[in-house]
Amino acid sequence: MPFFRKTRDSRLKTTIREVLRGCEAGRLQSVGYMQVIPLVSDLNDDRFVSPVQCDADVYTTSYGTLGFRNSSDSVMIVPCHAGYVVKQHAQDHAMAHAGVVAAAGDRRYDTAACIQASQGGFIKKGSYRMLILPHALREHALQKRGEKNYQKLWDDISVFNQRFGVNGQGHLEYFLKAFKKELDEFVAEFECVPRQVGAIVLVDNRVVGIERTPSHEYWLSIWPSLIRECYGSLAIEAAKANGDRAPDRSPRVQLPVEIASLDELESLIAEIASQEDERARSTVRELLGEPLDLQYEETVSDRRVGADVSIDTATSEHFTGQVIRDGDKIVYASLPATSAFVKSQEWTRAEPFSI
Repeated sequence: MPFFRKTRDSRLKTTIREVLRGCEAGRLQSVGYMQVIPLVSDLNDDRFVSPVQCDADVYTTSYGTLGFRNSSDSVMIVPCHAGYVVKQHAQDHAMAHAGVVAAAGDRRYDTAACIQASQGGFIKKGSYRMLILPHALREHALQKRGEKNYQKLWDDISVFNQRFGVNGQGHLEYFLKAFKKELDEFVAEFECVPRQVGAIVLVDNRVVGIERTPSHEYWLSIWPSLIRECYGSLAIEAAKANGDRAPDRSPRVQLPVEIASLDELESLIAEIASQEDERARSTVRELLGEPLDLQYEETVSDRRVGADVSIDTATSEHFTGQVIRDGDKIVYASLPATSAFVKSQEWTRAEPFSI
C-alpha cells in the first residue's frame, strides 16, 4: 500500500503514525503542567534549514506582507505560524501558515498577519528572534491562511489577552511582556536530547501538539520558540485554571514505610518515573492511528538542492496544522491540537486570569 492514498476529492489521506515514521520516542520530560516526549531519529536531512539556522533576513513591505531572504545553499522551511516581535517602530507580523523559500531565494507572503494593532511602520530587513504563535491563536491563523487581510488576527489576539487578564486589544506583545518570566523558564527547563528531531507535547498528561523537523539542527533552532510562546502559553493557562497549584503527580507505587538505603531510594524513584512515562505513552498510543487529511497548498521545486517540496494543510479529529513533504517523504509537520479538543479538557476555563 502506498504511503499516501488519494480520496475522491483528490485530497491525500494518511495517519499520525505515518507522519512520525522513522522516529522513536525518548524518555518523557516533565516540568509543572507540561510534559514532552522527545522524538529521536537517525534521519538527518540537511537540505532543509530554518530561518534561525541560516540567519535569514526578515522584513515587511506593506501591512500583511512578510518577506524572507534565504542566503543559504539549502531550502528554507519557515515554521508554521512563525512570527516576529521587533523593538523598532514597526508593526509586528506573523505567518498564517508555513513557508518554503528556495536556496539563495527571496520570497514575500502577502497573507501574513499583523500582531500589533496600533503600531505603524515596516520591519527593516534584518535578522530577528523568531517566535511561534501561542497555541490558542494557531488554529485561527490557519483557518485564515488564504486571507489577504493584515487585521485578521486582531480580534483573536484580543480574546486571547482577555483570557489571561491582559489589556491590549490586538497586541500580542502585551501578553509576552506580562508573562515573560514564566515563558523564559520553559526554555531553561526543557532540554533537547541527542538525535532529537521533534516532540509530542502534553499538558497535564493530555496531548496538545505533535512536531517533527528534517534534522536535529533544525529542531534545536526552533525548539525555544515552540516551547516558549506556543506550548508555554498553554501550560500557563492550565496552571492558572488550577489556581497555580502544583499538578497531581501522585505516584501509583506502594511506598515503603522505611527506605533502607540510597540504592533502594534510587530504585523507587526510577519506578515512579517509569510509571509516569508509561501513562503519557499510553495517551499517545491512542492517537497514533488517527486518520489525517492532507489538503494540498503548493509545491516549491529546487533542482540545485534536489528537493520537490509540497505543503499540505493537515486536519484530523483532534489536530490541525501543516505537513511538508519532499515527494512522499514527510520532512516537517506541525500539528497543534484543535481548540475543540483543548476545550474538552477539564483544566480549561473561560473566565479571565489575574496576573
